[in-house]
Amino acid sequence: MDAKTKKIGRLRRFFFRLLGPSLSKKIICRALRKWIDKSPASFPADLNRSSDILFILPADRVEMTFQLESLFSIIGKYKGSALTFVCPGSHGSFVSGFPNARVIRYDPDDFLLYSAEHNRLAKKLSERAFDICVMLEKNYTLAHLYLAGISRAHLRIGWEGGNAGVGSYPFLNVRLVASRREGVNLWERNLEVAKILNVSTVSKMRWGVQESTLAEVGKILSEHKLERKPALICIDLASLESGCGQIWSAELMRSLKESKIGHFCIYSGSEDARSGFKDVPFPVLPPMSASRVAALMEHTDAVIAGVGALLGLAQISANKIVPVLTKEQAEMYCKRNDSILPALLSPSQKPDGEAVRAVIKNIKMLLAK
Repeated sequence: MDAKTKKIGRLRRFFFRLLGPSLSKKIICRALRKWIDKSPASFPADLNRSSDILFILPADRVEMTFQLESLFSIIGKYKGSALTFVCPGSHGSFVSGFPNARVIRYDPDDFLLYSAEHNRLAKKLSERAFDICVMLEKNYTLAHLYLAGISRAHLRIGWEGGNAGVGSYPFLNVRLVASRREGVNLWERNLEVAKILNVSTVSKMRWGVQESTLAEVGKILSEHKLERKPALICIDLASLESGCGQIWSAELMRSLKESKIGHFCIYSGSEDARSGFKDVPFPVLPPMSASRVAALMEHTDAVIAGVGALLGLAQISANKIVPVLTKEQAEMYCKRNDSILPALLSPSQKPDGEAVRAVIKNIKMLLAK
């Protein structure tokens, strides 16, 4: 990174911290006055003529996963358009396979307002004018809003809130308000962005997997002597340990090994998570890209998971799933279908042997279907 650019960026951020969010936003708005279209968004707009669309994707992997159905629905309607995705480098594999797609990756650790990384992204986006900007990052900052403003899109859609500390207008001129509604899960709530764009959300989107990727993952499973006879069951141990603790998760692993209901493997998610698993009785798979995880789900008969990215990816792949969640979490994160059978936890008690037995019972029930 250029030392002068780095120093100027630090001084600017210090200056904005002194001014506070509201004044900072006004100054940035003024700086972008040539780019931001301040005319109000009007509907119905002629969305079918939108040929250049910008998506600013979530940095959090779990949030990214639960936004995929909405994202895939939008892309399905605008598959003939030029698509630009701004995302952390680790998320590029979620979207790099789409036709007409340009993926601009960045390092989240260096993504600060007026940092060299931020300036690089702003320069790339300023080279063209977009028809629509979709901010799927809910915890956006002024750095994210700056990119939306510089897009020059007439429709700039996103959720009200974020970490900017101020209202998102005029950077976002179509804003959705997240409010908890009875009987509405996170999948349905996230689809509101697609509905704004007049996208049909009735069809069930599935993740396409290339034969070569299926073969690659099949080879990994074969090397670990993992087969689908009688069943292959994938466990998201990191999310279970996070939600239920290591002691309970270790007891679950022992009980699953004794159950002999199938072959089990551990989804690691990341290298850090993988290195943290000690004395597990099942093979730990290496970290995988999004496309490889999708292929893993094609090879898998059932999934056991807590709140995490795999819970979302398994639902997109229409796997049989036993989520280990509280009732409130199940209502938020799980679709309503007969392939998902949660082992419910009491929010006021630590997970116990009854919860372990519920996991095994529910897995057997799903596999028997």
